[in-house]
Amino acid sequence: MTTPRPLPWTALFDAIGKSRFEEIRTAVRHDRVDAANRDEFLMVASAGGLLREIVPPEASADAVLAYGALLQMLFLLWDAGWPVTTLNRPMLDRALADFEPLGHPPTAPGVVYVQLPERAVWAEPAPGEPHEPLDGCFVSLSDSRATVLAVLGFRADREGFTTIEADAPLPLAPPAPRPDGTAPFSSALPSGERAGLRSLVTPQELLALALLARAAAAA
Repeated sequence: MTTPRPLPWTALFDAIGKSRFEEIRTAVRHDRVDAANRDEFLMVASAGGLLREIVPPEASADAVLAYGALLQMLFLLWDAGWPVTTLNRPMLDRALADFEPLGHPPTAPGVVYVQLPERAVWAEPAPGEPHEPLDGCFVSLSDSRATVLAVLGFRADREGFTTIEADAPLPLAPPAPRPDGTAPFSSALPSGERAGLRSLVTPQELLALALLARAAAAA
């Protein structure tokens, strides 16, 4: 039997405590807040207060936004009962070979975390920074929009992880070839193609990967 991989948010959720999320849920429902709208969600006093507690005092403005995105996705995933799905390497390869699902609206709006094959997909957290492997993606879908928060660089010997985010209206157009002529999802790492690795170099590729992986996992 295969042992499930650890999930990146477990330590953070345990440190926060379930009661804080229950407090936020009570306020969200009482005030009829759309928790999938980040601005509305973070305006809830209990959510905004929790964000201020978990953000390090020296955090930059960009880091505050990243923590806010993570907190919202964690709440949505917890509120939905922790839906998590996992792809193996053949499933991922098949998903990225067929762009057809991108042209259709989602059949099941909501949130899910899609865990990718370990060290199979890589991306730069920011231009010029070292590439890190994706553990997976939070994928939040409405009838008309997709928001994706990818988790990079998660491993047992590291405290925390990196996130990158992208969002766009639906349906999503297939990602175009890159300016250098390489195909979407092709590896940008030295010898990466020979190792069967994938890379994400644009927000469009991140969105397409997340939606195609989500569709493949749900099939």
